[in-house]
Amino acid sequence: MSRTKPQSERREELIGATLKSIELYGLSGTTIKTISAIADISVGLINHHFGTKQALIESAVRYLLEQLKQGLLSSIDSLDPDQDPKRQARKRLDKIVETNFTAFQQSSSAASTWLCFWAEAAHSPELSRLQQVNCRRLRSNLAFSFAQLIDDRAKALDAAETTAAMIDGFWLRSTLSPEPEQCFVAAEQYCKSYIEQLIVLHGVEQEK
Repeated sequence: MSRTKPQSERREELIGATLKSIELYGLSGTTIKTISAIADISVGLINHHFGTKQALIESAVRYLLEQLKQGLLSSIDSLDPDQDPKRQARKRLDKIVETNFTAFQQSSSAASTWLCFWAEAAHSPELSRLQQVNCRRLRSNLAFSFAQLIDDRAKALDAAETTAAMIDGFWLRSTLSPEPEQCFVAAEQYCKSYIEQLIVLHGVEQEK
């Protein structure tokens, strides 16, 4: 690899190689050497940019979190700003679900890293912190939209909490399924249907 590449581009390539290494070898089997071989970058350069395998893993997780964040922001930006606020809130809830089930989030490298991340978060303070950031962000995004559709604040927060659990649970179930593609499609529809049921349950008419 050319040493003239910008640092940001090189770091992105190393993060991509880390995701691929986790996909191929798992977290325990991933080392600076496996990442070096995939990225075709010397061990010395990797140490220069990241220092340790743990730092690379944390950067890879931050990358996944950023993909989720930017994917949602981009999706929400496509909504009509002049749309009725309640209709827009419903559409935003759909966008949140869709963002968590994109092709990238279903990909083998992303899925493998998420699974390893969740398992390792119980033992790593920094990964645990990132997991809490991820959970809070999902709940907050859901709660913001539900609050525009459900007048009772406590019920809106409960709706956000249960929907977040459904999204995470269906994503995990789909990832581990022998037929993940079909499961992901069904999972997205189940989550959207559940959201609609919650809205109707709390007194808002179902969208025509």
